[in-house]
Amino acid sequence: PIGRPPPPPNNARPPPPRPSALPRVPVAPSYFDENHLPSVRFQPNPMTPEAERQARRRTCRFIEEAGQRSLRMPRVAVATATVFFHRFYAKHAFQEHDRFEVAMACLLLAGKTEESPKKLDFVVRECWKLRRRAQQQQQRQLSQGGDSPSMAGASPTMMPSPSSTDNIQIDPKSEEYVRLKERVLLLERVILHTIGFELSIDHPYKFLVDCVQTMNKKRLLEYSKQPTNKKDGQPLSKNAANAQMVQDLAQNAMNFANDSMHTSLCLQYTALEIAMTCVYLSGKYSGIRPVGGKSWIELLEGITVEELTTISIQILELVQPRKGMDSEMAFKMIRKDLDDMNRDAGAAPDAKRLKTN
Repeated sequence: PIGRPPPPPNNARPPPPRPSALPRVPVAPSYFDENHLPSVRFQPNPMTPEAERQARRRTCRFIEEAGQRSLRMPRVAVATATVFFHRFYAKHAFQEHDRFEVAMACLLLAGKTEESPKKLDFVVRECWKLRRRAQQQQQRQLSQGGDSPSMAGASPTMMPSPSSTDNIQIDPKSEEYVRLKERVLLLERVILHTIGFELSIDHPYKFLVDCVQTMNKKRLLEYSKQPTNKKDGQPLSKNAANAQMVQDLAQNAMNFANDSMHTSLCLQYTALEIAMTCVYLSGKYSGIRPVGGKSWIELLEGITVEELTTISIQILELVQPRKGMDSEMAFKMIRKDLDDMNRDAGAAPDAKRLKTN
């Protein structure tokens, strides 16, 4: 009879561990490389990193529009759906799965996760109507000789036939509707496996609100210029100026946090780091500065100068084309301030370069 194989020698190395099929998200910044994303490496039709970024941004706008306006989901639920979407396409290629069907599945799953569930039929119908309106608008622009980039990369399964362009409703009794619901349910399960059933998502919103409140209680901030009343142009009282400063700082930070959801930052950095960056950008954009001649990096906890710079640049690259001349000047000042902080951090041996605990 054949006996058991002899045991390996004591100095034999154990076999290497099998790579996990589940993603480790968020991805550490040092390991995140757009050139290695599945859609960019997909064969035989790889996407460029720029095309991959654009596909993410356009679909995130679709998720935001569908979630908030059509489905009337809470902001946090929409943000959770967006994170699910980013994590899914960190492991899968856009060429493999229709991104709008994945967006529907992400909204469906996020509604359940954030205790604001929506019925499958409602999600499919509303998302279909929103997508159909965008398709009709694109067709009108194309017929007028224009170009609408928002439809780039759309799957044929989501494109309307020429005979149905005037109808934004999908027939609930049609085979197409049944198949679409089945695909969305299947994708919901695929998303769950892809994200490793990690449904608890931290978002920047809570952290930035806490940061603004803490800075206000400690009186760490002030306006660069004396604020005035918008009606009569008179200087505001101290209490009124402080209330307006808190409101401006929090609101603009929220706006920057919403914009960050359209990027892959949630795959690269923690929600706290993104929140601190949004507070910094809001302060610079609103004309608010630390008191006593301090720099922003001295007030922000849990983030380094390098992280602050990298996150800021990614958000600015997204929002700057949409802003006017005044905003462009503000963004130039932000970039200069970031350059100064990086120079000071490189010159000072005790500069805040290592992450704080």
